[in-house]
Amino acid sequence: MNMKVRKSVIAFLMATTMVGSTAVPAMADTVTAKVSIKTTGLTGKNSASPDIVPEKVVTVTNSNGSVTALDVLKAVSGSDTETKETLNGKTYHYQGVLSWYDSQYGNYIPAVKMENHANSDLGKVFADDGTANKTANSLANGRGKYFKLSNLNTTETESMKVTKNSTWNNTVHKTDWLSEKDYNNYSGWMTIIDGNTDNLGVDTVLSDTKEHTVCLDFSMMMGLDLGFSSYVQQGDQWIQVPGWK
Repeated sequence: MNMKVRKSVIAFLMATTMVGSTAVPAMADTVTAKVSIKTTGLTGKNSASPDIVPEKVVTVTNSNGSVTALDVLKAVSGSDTETKETLNGKTYHYQGVLSWYDSQYGNYIPAVKMENHANSDLGKVFADDGTANKTANSLANGRGKYFKLSNLNTTETESMKVTKNSTWNNTVHKTDWLSEKDYNNYSGWMTIIDGNTDNLGVDTVLSDTKEHTVCLDFSMMMGLDLGFSSYVQQGDQWIQVPGWK
């Protein structure tokens, strides 16, 4: 499996090569960006479902050189303090609502904090197979079914050649967090920079000559529900599918 397909499989894990010189000191970069953290794949575009972080304009300076998408996301995370822990040989970092870890492809965000999100009728946004959770006290109260359920079912049966609704796992993996593979085996966090996903994820270096837009958004199906083309599994192959309209 090539890198492009591999990063799609795990919600676009990113690789980047750092090139530096010890002969010339790094120059500080200052980047201005409009930054937000959304849950479109989970909540649709319902105005009653607030973003985790509404769009904010931030200016970030890195005294050691380049500013990345992760740097500007940290600036809106709600905290200035970063902590970390090592589990099963993997180093996890936490800052405000963000969680990320060091992977062989670079930094990767598997989860974002969402209070009261839990694997129970009171905390799940969906019932089974993306249908509405009608429990009165649920986070899903009034949201209904997954907003792209018909598109997902069509992709399952026509592109993936699997049974309708077979990609759903109906699971929330960690209480108070919205995590990759919650509800659906293909769900995860997408890094959208200047309106597209053709980037190196949170390790993308931002230019200091323009104002960027950086959005971390949750997709239930590899970015297809956000309108971006992606890869899905068909047997032992990965095929490209256009974004859903």
